[in-house]
Amino acid sequence: MNIPKLKTHPAVFSRLFGLTPAQFNTLVAELEPRWQQAEHRRKTRYQRKIKVGSGRPYRLTFEQMVGMYLLYARTYINHVFLGELFRIDNSGVCRYFRKLEPVLKQRFKPLRIRKINLSEQEIIGLIVDATEQPTERRRGTGYSGKQKRQTIKTQIVVNARGHIIHVSRSVPGNQHDKKLFDQTRLKLPRQAKLLGDLGYLGASGVSLPHKSSKLKLLTLKQKAYNQRHAQGRIIVEHVFAHLKQWQILAQRFRNSLDTYHQIFSTICGLRNFAAA
Repeated sequence: MNIPKLKTHPAVFSRLFGLTPAQFNTLVAELEPRWQQAEHRRKTRYQRKIKVGSGRPYRLTFEQMVGMYLLYARTYINHVFLGELFRIDNSGVCRYFRKLEPVLKQRFKPLRIRKINLSEQEIIGLIVDATEQPTERRRGTGYSGKQKRQTIKTQIVVNARGHIIHVSRSVPGNQHDKKLFDQTRLKLPRQAKLLGDLGYLGASGVSLPHKSSKLKLLTLKQKAYNQRHAQGRIIVEHVFAHLKQWQILAQRFRNSLDTYHQIFSTICGLRNFAAA
C-alpha cells in the first residue's frame, strides 16, 4: 500500500485511517522514538552472537506499520487480506502488531483513573454512558436482553467538548449500567454532576431525566427539563458514533478478550487525538 500517494487524497486517507494526513504524520513522529527505544531494549535484553543492527531488516517502514494497524482497526479486515495489501504474510501481520501494541499502549494509556481532577469549568457537563459490543459466547461475555446476543460492555465519561476522560473496565453485557457505575468507584468533586440516562437510576451523583408512567404523566416543566437533559447528553452519543466508525469496536469482536480493554482505550485515545 502506497501511503505517501494516499496522503495526496486527504478525504480518502481520512476514511481509511481515521486521521488526516497531518495528524497521521504527527502521530508517527511521536511514536517513532518510543519504537526505537523499545527495539533497542528488545535487542539488548539478552547476550547476542551478532551485533545489534544485524539480521534481516523489517519489510515495512515504521510509517507503514502504523498505517497497517490503523487500517486494521478502522476496517477490521482479516489478517490474510491485510497482508496482501502490504505484501507480507498473515503471520507477519501478527508479529508486527505484537511489537507495535506496547508502543501504542505507552502513548494511549488506559483511562482507568479513579479520581478525576478537573477545573470548575470542566466539571460542568460531564456525561456518563455505557456501550455494548457483540462477541462470541465465551468467558467474560454475557447475554444482553437489549441486544439479543452475547456482548461485552464498557462505560465512558466525557466532558462537554466530547473529550473522553475515563474508560471503565469491560464487563459482561448482561451487567446493569448502575452496577458497573458503582463498581467503577469514580471519585468526583462534590460540585460535579454527571448526566446519565435512566439506566443509572439510583446511582449517586448522576443527574437523571424525569420518568413518566401510565399513572403519572409528566408536566410541561418536566418535559422541558427532559429536553434540556437530552440536549446535554447527546454529546456522548456522538462520541459513541465516532468510536463505532472504527469497525474493531462495531463488528462482532473476534480478538482475545484479554486485549479488549487496551484496544478500546487505544481507539478512545485516537479519537481524542483526532478531535484535539
